[in-house]
Amino acid sequence: MRSASTLARSEPVAGNLHGWLLVATCWLASAGAVLIAPVLPFMQRDYAHEPHAVLLTMIVLVVPGLMIALFSPLVGSLVDLFGRKRLYMVAVTIYAIAGALPFWLTDLHAIIASRIVVGLAEATINTIAAALTANYFSGAERQKWLTMQHGSAAVVAVVMFTIGGALGSLPSGWHTPFLVYGCAIVFLPLIAIFIWEPESDTHTEHVAAVQPRLPFPWREIGHLCAMTLFSAIMFFVIPVQISFVLNARGVATPAVIGFGSAIANIGIPVGAFVFHRLGRWPINRLLVLAYACFTVGFSLIASVTDLNVTILGALIACMGGGIALPLLETWVMARVPFAQSGRGAGGYMASFFLGNFLSPLIVAAVGGVAGGLIPAIGRFGMVCGGVAVIALVLVLAKRGPRESVQAVHAGAQ
Repeated sequence: MRSASTLARSEPVAGNLHGWLLVATCWLASAGAVLIAPVLPFMQRDYAHEPHAVLLTMIVLVVPGLMIALFSPLVGSLVDLFGRKRLYMVAVTIYAIAGALPFWLTDLHAIIASRIVVGLAEATINTIAAALTANYFSGAERQKWLTMQHGSAAVVAVVMFTIGGALGSLPSGWHTPFLVYGCAIVFLPLIAIFIWEPESDTHTEHVAAVQPRLPFPWREIGHLCAMTLFSAIMFFVIPVQISFVLNARGVATPAVIGFGSAIANIGIPVGAFVFHRLGRWPINRLLVLAYACFTVGFSLIASVTDLNVTILGALIACMGGGIALPLLETWVMARVPFAQSGRGAGGYMASFFLGNFLSPLIVAAVGGVAGGLIPAIGRFGMVCGGVAVIALVLVLAKRGPRESVQAVHAGAQ
């Protein structure tokens, strides 16, 4: 519910329309990444003559995540200082233009440059959307919409895997999926009409004028950002590597790879739904469940060669991410005050997308030691199993975060 002082200033009351608009703009980063994942092997083939082609084409996929990781904290500070709506609209415009450019570009380095710009826009969009969600909603409503950002984005990602694979089969090949980025322009009139600058219980302008700039809340959320980084590294193993896993299992066409990837990623919204339904569970129990899903999923991929079992394992691993990541985002946003909501969102986004960038690099490094991609995924299953056991010991010893995220929200209000 909105506070009495907020109502007294006649600030608009957010509803489902506003929640879904904020959620929908969060789809842009996740949907954009998986859109080109099914065609990545074919991009690598076309640029095989380039030095370091495998690395450079992988950078095309993950460099937006690196930009989000590097610049989300800065964006969070700018948002807290200068407001949300204007930056929101500029970022969506840049995303649409820069995102579509690779359809016409042929130089691999120019494509990477356009992807860097896309990442900067995504850093702004995601940070503002998360901050506005925390500003517009509170309590269970805030938890619901933060959970929806992950769960519904995953549903869209499932669709985008299929679309990306289908578009990659057209005559323009792997260039075609990039045109979908331009569709983001439809969000501009919606943001202009329905989004407003929120106010804290003390006017933001007055606070900025009389109080020094607040530091990043390391004590409150630093450890949660570290947990988010680890969880994101594990989470992105499947969305980034699934096309290569399926290729290794004998799948050779973009459309089929996209379809198989879409089925696997259904696990993300399933996991987010599980988290939403179990929101009253203690946090440490939910962490056990999330890492157990990672463990089982990775282990199935590594130990069973059957294609259907491989997809099932990927789905179960995605369920782990669908539980862990909305849990951590909701937990982070519950621990920061209004004046630091932008920084809190920026810290979470930085950790999440740094995991996006580091995940394929770590997979490649572990694969070099373990003997390939599939054995590397098996090693990740062992690591997640160890984390799940540690979390279970904490549960049995009644240690660690025993409150639910709903209780954290109630204590923060």
